[in-house]
Amino acid sequence: MKFHALCGAALLASTILVAPASASTVIVNSVSGLPTTTTFGTLPGENSGGGTATVSMTAARSGNGSLEMTGDRTRTQVGYQYAPATNLGALADVTGLTFDWRIAGDSTNLYDVDYTPALRLLIQNGTLRQELIWEGAYNGTYRNTARDTWYSSSVNDLFYITGGSVNAGQTIAQWASQLTGASVSGFSVGVGSGATTGYHAFADNVTLSTTGSSTTYNFEVAPGAVPEPATWAMMILGMAAVGYAMRRSNVKFDAKIKRMTAAHA
Repeated sequence: MKFHALCGAALLASTILVAPASASTVIVNSVSGLPTTTTFGTLPGENSGGGTATVSMTAARSGNGSLEMTGDRTRTQVGYQYAPATNLGALADVTGLTFDWRIAGDSTNLYDVDYTPALRLLIQNGTLRQELIWEGAYNGTYRNTARDTWYSSSVNDLFYITGGSVNAGQTIAQWASQLTGASVSGFSVGVGSGATTGYHAFADNVTLSTTGSSTTYNFEVAPGAVPEPATWAMMILGMAAVGYAMRRSNVKFDAKIKRMTAAHA
């Protein structure tokens, strides 16, 4: 895989931006709700490996945040593939699905040191539910990846299909020309099963491109967002530690005053 730098200035917004008319950006502040046909969410039961996916500031990409994924098997998606599945349009109209990805410096897993997040296009091929899957292992990223560094996939990258060989990947456009009549029910970004609890990675700027337009989903922390529970816990512990230190200081000072008073009595 050739790594591709993002072109143009970063898009900053709190709502959908249009620039140019055929391209739009959707700001995603949370993935905790159910997915819809226009924004990301999480289906109950899909994150079955105990992993988590949240919008955080830990490794900001285009703006103040990105999607942070930890642990085993995470799925964050637009649309849903189970009956009654959503229909985002004909696969024949899709020209690409891309994203930015980053492996955290502290990430560990049982597969490979360069194991990447996965990008999936969810399709309905007649009565058959299938997925077109991007993974770095089949796009030349192994031994070409640095930790804590952002990379971008390309419309020329290869996706393999569920039920087929992982080594028989094709571009989205190639699949679209072959799977005539198939429709798109959604798309997702996440971590594969078996990544283990030590896996840690990030994603941003998930872009679905069609013959008529493209939509980029930019993960951003909402202004004035309430801190995560873990952040609150750290703040409380910090304040408790400061209070304890102040009490110890006051006790020592009081004892010193008493000794000085007794000595001059």
